[in-house]
Order: sequence, then structure tokens, then C-alpha cells
Amino acid sequence: MRVGKRDYRVGTGLSIFLAISVLSAIAIFFLTADTGTWRDFRRIDPAYAALAALLMVTQWCLNALRFKILLNSLDNNVSFATSFKAFMSNVFMSAITPSQTGGGPMQIYVLSRSGVSIAKAFAGCLMGAVLTVVGLLSTTLAILILAPGFTEELGRHLTGVLLAASIVCSILVAFFLLSLFRIDLVKHLAGRSLLALLRFLRAEKRISFTKRVLGGIDQYRVSIAMFGRARKRRVVLAFLVTLACLATNSLIAPVLIHGLGVDQNLPATYLAQPILFFIAYFGPTPGASGIAEFSNYWMLTSLDIDPGMMGVYTVLWRAFTIFIGVAVGGLIILTIIPRSRRTS
Repeated sequence: MRVGKRDYRVGTGLSIFLAISVLSAIAIFFLTADTGTWRDFRRIDPAYAALAALLMVTQWCLNALRFKILLNSLDNNVSFATSFKAFMSNVFMSAITPSQTGGGPMQIYVLSRSGVSIAKAFAGCLMGAVLTVVGLLSTTLAILILAPGFTEELGRHLTGVLLAASIVCSILVAFFLLSLFRIDLVKHLAGRSLLALLRFLRAEKRISFTKRVLGGIDQYRVSIAMFGRARKRRVVLAFLVTLACLATNSLIAPVLIHGLGVDQNLPATYLAQPILFFIAYFGPTPGASGIAEFSNYWMLTSLDIDPGMMGVYTVLWRAFTIFIGVAVGGLIILTIIPRSRRTS
């Protein structure tokens, strides 16, 4: 599928995402299965399944709303429907590309087809990503500071994954803060470092690739300048909606576990979710497949959730937090992208 000037192998990406997710689920089933595992899928209370679905749709709508707020703070006139389509398209492309790299370009493409300039669409996507990272980081730090000993409960496996995600996040935050005041220094360091890396890897066309990256940094500078002139109250409102998205999404897990009739420490289960989302957000695999499943397994078993239910719960949790959204996003893309571009 062609989006703008880039080609994406949708079938390959989707296959990798599904394959890793299915293999991870099978591995967890193997670790936890007993004679009643397959019957456990029928144990979930339909009322709680419906509540989880309502939370899922609410989270989608809140994400669409915050993106609409960000775009309209730049004097756009984007409808909620357009923002919703752009967000769900992002969900699909993020799931089938490594480190979610395809989500932003698809979101920009959908917005540009609705009349939003590419510069403003890029700026909105950039600020949305910044608010998401800041929201995840601040929430995770607040939980770890206000709940002493919580990391010990999570187990050593998850603590290591959390540390790796924290390092990546810290580098990105440091880059963002430095770019606010010394963008020329950022360009210089990025250019020199990238050239050295590409030279070490003996990559071809390293000069042209580096120039494209530096051009992207220039576009980033323009986007940040746009938000410097934007309506600040709307940006603050968008951040509050970001926190509401995170809070809503975090409720899905305890609702599903309760619906399965499993005993749980409700506060601990709820507080564990932002940390899980934080880890998954920086996962290098398509849609954080594999990373999300096993992080979830390590986290909740460390919180004394019945291990025998983990396979069933993990499949349901991933369905309500990502799989259904990917399906909806894919259907929306089919109605937006011309057939010629999907097959080229």
C-alpha cells in the first residue's frame, strides 16, 4: 500500500504482528493451561464484556477528541469524524510496522485528504505523540513514587523491561527538551552520529539518507514553532484528555479479570496498566506483539492473579486493547485509500 511517497507492505506487517501475538498467546497457554482452560473463555460475564467494550470505544473517542483539540488549536476546522478516522488508521498502521513508525504517516495522509495542510497535520501528530509520552512517563513515575515497593511486586523480569523502556523514554524526553532551545545543536549531533553509524554499517546512500533525516528535523522545528503560537489552553486541555484516555484504557484489565470471576487486588491491577502501556509504547515489534503479552503475564502473575487464567485473560485483554481496534482501523483504511494505492 502506498501512503504519500512511501510504500508499506501491509500483508507482511500484519502477518508478523498476528504471528508474534498468536505465538506469544500459545506460549502463555502452554505455561498456564490446565484441563479447564478452554472452558474458561465461557466464564466471562457478558455484562463485564460489554463494559470492557464500552471502555474500549470510549478510549477511542477520547483519543479522537484530543487529536481534534490539538489540530483545531492550529486554526484548523477538523470534524470529530475526520479525527476519529485518522486515529483509528493510526492504530492499524502502528500495529503492522516496527516501533509504530507507520502510524504517524497514515494519520497525516488521512488528514491531508480532508484538507489539513501536511505541515499542520505533522505538527498535530508530533504534539499528540509528545503528550502521550509525557502522560505515560508522568503516570508511571507517579505510581512508582507513590506506591513504594510496587516494582518489587512486579518481579525482576518486568523491572528489567521497564528499565529499558525508561531509558528510551528518557532519551526522547531529553531530545525534546534540548530541541526547544538548541535545535541547531540537535541537528549537528544527529547528523554526525547518523553518518558515523551508517559508515560503520557500510550503508549505501548514507549522505542522502542523512539529509532526509535532517530535513525531518527542520520540519519538526516548524511544527514546534506552530504550537508556540497555538492556543495554549487547548494544548493543556488535550493533555488532560490524554490522561483521561490512559485512565479509561487502564480500567479494561480489572473489568475483564472481575468478569472472569478471578480474585484480584483491584488497585494494584489498575495501577499496573499504565506501566504496561508505557512498556508497550516503546516496544520495537509491530504493535508491541510479544512484548505486551509477556509483560502482562509477568506483571499480573507477580500480583497473585490466578496463573491458570492468564492465557484466557491475555487473549481477551489484547482483543479489547488492540486487536479489535486494528480491525476497525483496517476497515476504515479500506474506505479511504484508493484501491490502486492499496494494491500498488
